[in-house]
Amino acid sequence: MSAEEKNTPGKEERRSYFRVNDVISVVVVDHVCLDNEKTGEFLKHLSSSRAFSLLDVSNSAYDDVEDSLPDSTENKKLYSMITEIKTKLDFIINHLMLEKEGISPAEKKFVNISASGIRFVMDRPANLGDIMEIKLLLPTYPPVAVFAYGEVKRVRELDDNKFEVALEYLNMGDSVRDEIIQYTLSNQRETIRKTKEAGANE
Repeated sequence: MSAEEKNTPGKEERRSYFRVNDVISVVVVDHVCLDNEKTGEFLKHLSSSRAFSLLDVSNSAYDDVEDSLPDSTENKKLYSMITEIKTKLDFIINHLMLEKEGISPAEKKFVNISASGIRFVMDRPANLGDIMEIKLLLPTYPPVAVFAYGEVKRVRELDDNKFEVALEYLNMGDSVRDEIIQYTLSNQRETIRKTKEAGANE
């Protein structure tokens, strides 16, 4: 994996973020074309990014509870039923939350992502300096929905009227950036683990 360096606005220090490749849900909500005079004014009023975790639909939180129950078949069955109901409710609530936020159903795209920006392919052209509002669903456990703004830094025209667009996040809060950092680190660890396993099986 390569690392990307990014200048922190107003500071001399340089920070590096890991970039990873993945397939995630991406929605381009808005695509704003601005001239140089309007860009500065727009950025002043630009709302910051935000992120929220979805409910954990795993049963792991109930495993310890079930193990500590008295050795009663009825108690075990009851907790099993409650756990199943909770899992289904969490799944439904997550689906409704994503639907309300416009992420579900969302097209999954191959992306190259870091805590400073994201690159993906879209089916409409973009210009350098355009501002885009995007919604991402990071495949963590539980998943995290990210809402952010980005400025188009690079555009490359592909075949079939497709365009590869690279965005740099704008006004991203530290808590949102930390979510992306945790995701990229987790993704990198999983990639390393799979590579080691594949090497051991050869």
